[in-house]
Amino acid sequence: MNGLTLENVPESTNDGLHEDSGGNADRVAALHGAVISERVQKLEKEKRQLIAALDGGDFSSQRTRVAFVLNLYPLTRNSDVALTLKYWEIFQPDIYNEHGIKPEDLFKLERIPVIVRARAKIQNEYELFQADGKVRAKRRDRESEVREAVLKDAPPIQTVQVFSDEAGKTDSFLIVGSVWALNGRAVYTVDRAINEWKSTSNFSNKEVHFSRFGKGDFDSIDKYLDIIQSHREFLSFKAIAISRINLKRSTEQAVQRLHELMLIEGIKHEIDSGRIGLPRRVSVTLDEEQSLDRFTLRDMKERLRGELASKYGEDITLERVASISSRNSSFVQISDVIAGAVNRRLNFSGERNHKDEIADLIIRRLGLDFDREKTDLDAAVMLKV
Repeated sequence: MNGLTLENVPESTNDGLHEDSGGNADRVAALHGAVISERVQKLEKEKRQLIAALDGGDFSSQRTRVAFVLNLYPLTRNSDVALTLKYWEIFQPDIYNEHGIKPEDLFKLERIPVIVRARAKIQNEYELFQADGKVRAKRRDRESEVREAVLKDAPPIQTVQVFSDEAGKTDSFLIVGSVWALNGRAVYTVDRAINEWKSTSNFSNKEVHFSRFGKGDFDSIDKYLDIIQSHREFLSFKAIAISRINLKRSTEQAVQRLHELMLIEGIKHEIDSGRIGLPRRVSVTLDEEQSLDRFTLRDMKERLRGELASKYGEDITLERVASISSRNSSFVQISDVIAGAVNRRLNFSGERNHKDEIADLIIRRLGLDFDREKTDLDAAVMLKV
């Protein structure tokens, strides 16, 4: 025979074949592991982006809108029918009619399979807002069990979302300004209204930041405040400030404590004024461009949980303390506007100009008149340290 077999191959050649085969297996295993690792990293990145979008109230993607419903209405985690109906009700109210949907309107509503695919990715791949164990095993049979609860329109989880920003870190007064959305649904409602206004204003291609307000922006800011005021029943506005004179801690430590006091005193104010009841979930979102890093945020969360537990027991649950870019968050931008206006009032001593006029407008329209002991509006307060 002219051909080679394993039996008549020289020993060194035979060893080489085994080594090459083993090498191929190792390379395949390494490649397979790299593909899995890349997919895991991709999913983790998508999951972080989704959570950041929820924290910031950015509803530009359909996946975020589905996650918003799953987060706010636990019943929808168990039923694709309940999820779809609630999605239509919240995000397509001009088309959806709970008393009956016209055939032609079905073509305008977000398709059920698209919503279900987004739900499946969120629950199965991101492992967020998951259904009950029995439902995950057999979703279809569960639909009939939840039908009655769907028709009763079970209320959402009562969540307060706090968005805060800081100012004055190199000035006489250190300031934290915040806007509070007193229920989860308000975040979408206000965000949509602001984005509709922006699309026709001179802020259509830029963020709303106090530091960037120019001489010709007064009328636009007045209309912006009209939008915010029109949703005032869902919102609260707060600011807290402390003099840096004789402050015996670093600026970063002082900023952290001001954010903590904002939440502690702000919750007390909301409860005392009767604007929220108990129990409540609370989440806090800060501008990531400011001075608090992830370690500080984690420390803040633990400290706040301890203080809230000592005051309210299980009636107040602090879910998250997170930081996001203000770029896609109308609410972080509102907190910047509040902090900037109060900063201008407390820290600027030069000749008055358009910035002072805009600051006065913001403080007056939002009821943050800290020259008085008590504001006439329960929806706004200037907290004192």
